[in-house]
Amino acid sequence: MSFKRQTASGRTLSLEQLEIWLDTLDPPVAGVSSIDGFLAALAAGPSIINPDIWLKSILREHVQSARSAPARRTILKRYNQICIELAECPEVYAPIYMRTEDGEVLLEDFANGFFTAMHLDMDAWKPFVSDRDFGLPLAAILGQSTIIDGISWIDQLQDPLANQALADTWRMIPQIISFIHDQCAFARTLTVH
Repeated sequence: MSFKRQTASGRTLSLEQLEIWLDTLDPPVAGVSSIDGFLAALAAGPSIINPDIWLKSILREHVQSARSAPARRTILKRYNQICIELAECPEVYAPIYMRTEDGEVLLEDFANGFFTAMHLDMDAWKPFVSDRDFGLPLAAILGQSTIIDGISWIDQLQDPLANQALADTWRMIPQIISFIHDQCAFARTLTVH
């Protein structure tokens, strides 16, 4: 595997190289789309969490291996990119989704990553989730998650019209993440973990 030199501080990987590297890990960890959802929740959410904590949550026992250094830098670079885009030009923010060979967007991995990151500081999320204006857009993301019961809300509905409406949720995710970022801005200034 070849690496691209990105900064004086070390090598980073392209997202494709990161996905390949993640696929080689044993035990396995989340893929790029799940990590991207995780990073979106961190960047947009109500608290600032130390990267040492959340990197360990993503890479688990692989976090400190010498082989993981380029991956860690790549993940940190993507996190910084999301933070900057949401703060300065949210219209350019673009989530990373899994797609089928036919081009169908699969939102499950992104939603699972987002939900996992929320659990790093669920107490900070609780006041926002209970607010209807905030909770409904958030539900559009979390409704795609399969973490709780192994089946998404879409699949649980078993309603073709509802399923089709929720299947297009991926188109709204950039605006939803930007909305969450804006709504949580003040809380982020008060909460650092």
